[in-house]
Amino acid sequence: MAPSRCHRLLPTTMATTCFLLLLLLALCAAPAPAHGARALTTPRGAGAATKAQQGGTDTSSGNATAAGDEYLAPHNQARAAVGVAPLRWSADLSSAAGKVVAQQQRQGGCAFADMGASPYGANQGWASYRARPGEVVASWVAQGRYYTHANNTCAAGRQCGTYTQVVWRRTAQVGCAQATCATGATLTLCLYDPHGNVQGQSPY
Repeated sequence: MAPSRCHRLLPTTMATTCFLLLLLLALCAAPAPAHGARALTTPRGAGAATKAQQGGTDTSSGNATAAGDEYLAPHNQARAAVGVAPLRWSADLSSAAGKVVAQQQRQGGCAFADMGASPYGANQGWASYRARPGEVVASWVAQGRYYTHANNTCAAGRQCGTYTQVVWRRTAQVGCAQATCATGATLTLCLYDPHGNVQGQSPY
């Protein structure tokens, strides 16, 4: 399996609703565990506030609260569709993701973080507006249409890395966070443990 890829959608200034897809390649160290895949949701409009958001958790029960469930539910729906066990929400991973997106927020523009040295798998999403967590995860899962499980390949010219990380069988936990910058752009980061997208291995 090739390392995870990244892509993001940027809005045009046309009066009609038109979108431009820009593919970005995430650099990941070969045996290194982190495969930072990046994906964007469809732009709709710009938000105004600047703040970091982090999915909440109920540490007593190990279940995600409503905020965390916005990330967790679409992950587990995609995993159930291919017969893979559900992920558990991790407060530690959510906290780690929150620190990363907050740093990117402070640097301005909510640019993608370099996750090459991370011990975790990483999916990132950027949108020009205040994207909902479920929208971002859906954009990652949508890559599955280009993935062929029978021979563990991705369609030529397409990206499948964010999808394969979402459904990676050996991954057990996920934690996510968002930051919304002054421009209204939203950066979303989910961290996965154990990481997926191991070259040469099938996700499930």
